[in-house]
Amino acid sequence: MDQKRVPEGWDKEKALAEGVRLNVKRAGSGHPVLMFHGGMGSWTHWIRNIDVLAEHFEVRAIDAPSYGDSEQVDYGLTPQEYLQVAIASVERIVNDDESFSIVGFSFGGAIGSAVAAHFGSRLRAVTVIGPGGFSIKGRPRLNFIRYGDVKDDPAAYRHALGHNLLQLMLKHPESLSEEVLDMQHENVDRAKFNSRNVSAQPILPENLGKAGCRAQLIYGENDVTAFPSIEHRADMIREHVPDLKLHVLPNVGHWAMFEGADEVNRLIIDFHKEA
Repeated sequence: MDQKRVPEGWDKEKALAEGVRLNVKRAGSGHPVLMFHGGMGSWTHWIRNIDVLAEHFEVRAIDAPSYGDSEQVDYGLTPQEYLQVAIASVERIVNDDESFSIVGFSFGGAIGSAVAAHFGSRLRAVTVIGPGGFSIKGRPRLNFIRYGDVKDDPAAYRHALGHNLLQLMLKHPESLSEEVLDMQHENVDRAKFNSRNVSAQPILPENLGKAGCRAQLIYGENDVTAFPSIEHRADMIREHVPDLKLHVLPNVGHWAMFEGADEVNRLIIDFHKEA
């Protein structure tokens, strides 16, 4: 992960007001669905979902600021400033008065909730998958390998990619293909912001309430981020969204839309076609 703090030509006030350029993977036609990836990721987090969802919607899978091929922001932005830039950036890729829906994963759930709260009545529905946007106080520590410790050893670096994916993202070792490792390598190399600072902000339940639209929560049964429990997190959201729809996928980890792609695709299609 390149932690160059301030990109060349950076204008903070302009970015806060006008956003930055976002890379968007577009597919399909119809009702727009904006998709926000997880930390250390890009639109490729949705690699098993885009083509299927594009049969029903206009998919806009977004690289968040400082991720993938989107424009870089100052690494030193506060979480609140980062979200302000993200919201202003989304303003640039939606048409005036256009209604749309949101699907957000992990870090992208926190971003998506902030975008949803901002746009309010223009939102039809929101789905969050293993979302960030909750306090991480008391969270169990995971046994990650620091990429900076192995960056000069290609074999050790690739091992670290797989190890960390199995610690956080995936339940099943067989999910860890060479394609997945290549994709993660590229995503980590291009990540230029600390997503955990945003994901740790306890904003998601209240933001979903402010959005005022239908909301769906999806978790893999074995999602290590769901502490103290999936039901506890769902109850926190229900305080603001009483009719929240909750789905827990058995034998699936944090990256639920990858390991449980068929079921997640069905849940997204059914929920957002009703919106």
